[in-house]
Parts: sequence; C-alpha cells; structure tokens
Amino acid sequence: MLSSARSLLPPIRTSAATSIFGAALLLIPLRSAFTADADTAAGAIQRPAVPAENSNLIQRLERTSLLNGDEVVDRLALLGDGDEAFRETGGFLTPNPYEPQYRESGASLATLRYPLPRHPQNHELDERRSTFVFYGQEPVLRWYSSLGSNTEVCGVQFVDADRVDYRLRTFHDREAAMHAGYVVTHSHHCGTCSSLRDLAVYLAKPDLTSPARTCARRWTAAGVKACLMEEVGFEERCAETWAYNVIHTRRRCSGTCVRHYGLWDVLTNNMGDTHNDERGNLNPCLACDEFASGPGFQYAAGRTRRTSGLRSAIRRPIEEIYNVDHRLYLE
Repeated sequence: MLSSARSLLPPIRTSAATSIFGAALLLIPLRSAFTADADTAAGAIQRPAVPAENSNLIQRLERTSLLNGDEVVDRLALLGDGDEAFRETGGFLTPNPYEPQYRESGASLATLRYPLPRHPQNHELDERRSTFVFYGQEPVLRWYSSLGSNTEVCGVQFVDADRVDYRLRTFHDREAAMHAGYVVTHSHHCGTCSSLRDLAVYLAKPDLTSPARTCARRWTAAGVKACLMEEVGFEERCAETWAYNVIHTRRRCSGTCVRHYGLWDVLTNNMGDTHNDERGNLNPCLACDEFASGPGFQYAAGRTRRTSGLRSAIRRPIEEIYNVDHRLYLE
C-alpha cells in the first residue's frame, strides 16, 4: 500500500462554476498556459527590448535549415499513440508528452521505479487502489527524476560553408559537445524547440505573453498550433509542443485558476495580480501550470528561455539562466 504519511491527492476536478462555463473556459488563454516558458519567479516584471546587436543574428538564424528534426523527435522516445483528440484535429507530427500517463499499481513508495516527484501537483497517489500516476509519459518522469545530476547539452553543427544547413545532437556535457566540434545552443537534451529558427523567435520576441494568449483562444489544438506558427513564428514541431501544453493546462488547471482569480476575472482575462506570495511561491494558478504541465513541456521542447541563457519578460534568478553565447554559431 502507498504510504499514508503524506496526504494523497484526488484527481483534479473543476468546480461547479467551471462545469457550467466549461465551454467558455476552453476559449480562455489561462495566464498559466505558458508558465513553462514564461519563466515566472519572484521579482518585478520587465519588458526587455531586442538588443540592436541581435538583429543581424536573428536574421541569420531565420535563414537556417535543420536537417535532422525527425531524428531529434525520435530520440525523445515518446509514445505516439497518445491522446486521440490530437490525432483527430489535424496531423500533429510529434507525440503528446502528457499521454499516455505513466502509472504504477500495487507498489509502495519505497518500491516505486522512479523517485517520487517533490511537487504533488504533477502526479496523483491513490492509497486505496495503491496506484501512482504521473502527468506525463514515462520518459518525461525518468528525465524529470534525474534533473539534479543532469549535465546534458544540445549542440549545433553546420554542414555547409554558408552556415545554413545544420544538425542538432545531444551530448553528455558541454566538453563532449565542444570536442565533437559542436556549439552548445542550450542545456539539457535537444527537443522540438531546439531549432535555430525557434531560437530566433525567442530572441526577437522577449515577451510572448500577448501573442501566446491570442493563440490560446483558438478552440482546437490544431487551431492553437496554426496560430503559434503563423502569428508567433514557431517551427511546426515547437508549435505542437506549445499546443499540447495549452490543452493540458486547460484540463488540469481551469478549476484551480477559477478558484484563485474568480470566474469573472478568468472569463475577462483579468488575471493581473502578483505572480508570487511574500515567500516567493507561485500563485495557485501559475503553480498548477508550472508543475502539472511544466515537466512535459520542458522535456519535449528541450529549449526554453532559461536553458538558452535568455532573460524573459519576467525576472528569474540569475543562477537559473544557463550561460550560452549564441553568436558563436556564425563565427
């Protein structure tokens, strides 16, 4: 039986108000929908402008072409038979990192295959049925459980003199990437958002809040994906990972956000209170996305602002931002 020493979490359920207005909530871009890459933390909100020296770099990155994108996705080892809804909404190329969820039954906490995640919002424990459920596929949990000792990096290597065509490769550490002649583009493994064109989007748009919210209003996952490609500029694989995150956050966090902000404020997108309490903890709505959807997004995407060494519209502790020089690609 699972230990009763820690409180067990029932499945996340929406409130009565959420049930009544469920259809409307599907259209609402929850403020937390992109916490996985909005880099929320204690501190004042900033609105950084694009540095002038980045303009040429962005233009060069936009002209590049990734040769092994499918190989990068395959290496993630995510199952492709996940949520049927996404197969029905328009030809997603990449698997859903959240489905099928990883489950263990009949085990005690001491015998779980992976360490119990420290954040209770990304899993469920059912003492009566002796089950553990993680809000993501097994490869996500395996990676998430080893983050403390993870030294992997994603490297870039151009294959032509004009520095247009390139390949991505995951290495054990920075030194291994440099020894192989690759330039590190972000910490952790390569993923769906590791392309240099997606990096160009992050560099060109330090604050993605407004366009992301606009796209999150789309009714279907395919609509969210299309908007992220057309209005934001993400490559198709990266846009799919963001779309998966949006839909998963809607499912898991709508009730939590309504209870925190109030139904009217959610419906009118009036969710501008402070992100953190006096101890620096995320508010319940943001925390739900950070922990319920964050691991799946970060695993599939690979690149986030923090792993890419980029500051965002919301200040993060400097130690959480990986040190990387993106000018080295073109030298």
